Amino acid sequence: MFKIGILVASSGNNQKLGLKLEELAIEQGCQVELINLVDLDLPLYSTKEEERNGVPEVAKHLAERILDLKAFIVVAPEYNGVMPPVLNNAMAWTSRATDSWRDAFNEKVVAVATHSGGGGAKGLQAMRMMFQHLGANIIARELLTTYEKPLNEDTANNMIIQLAKLTH
Repeated sequence: MFKIGILVASSGNNQKLGLKLEELAIEQGCQVELINLVDLDLPLYSTKEEERNGVPEVAKHLAERILDLKAFIVVAPEYNGVMPPVLNNAMAWTSRATDSWRDAFNEKVVAVATHSGGGGAKGLQAMRMMFQHLGANIIARELLTTYEKPLNEDTANNMIIQLAKLTH
């Protein structure tokens, strides 16, 4: 059985999108690990914070969960033309919680998705750049939903199929 991770960086419409993607993946016979980064309540990353308190246990646990997966869909809103701080912060801690900063995503397959009240394209591009820098292989297909443009389930299902094919 194919296992897919869904990283969600929102407690609003992007969480709803993540839950819908989880439902579609399960319908396709996938095992899903949905991780809502907001719920982790990670401290803000800084070198001072790390020197003072070390890497938080919750960040180590997040890194372990990510290391166990080969494919992900990252679901996050566009925030001021990039990605939300909770996503950037979680990836900063994850990169510090592994032996090598790229360990969690190097050579893994990642898709990006957003529900945006604005354009959304800049947020998707920012996510692509970050996860490529972390060593992930980003698939071309992406999901962009808005209040006026609902989820195209055929596109979402195709994305899940691509993730499964590319990791087998």
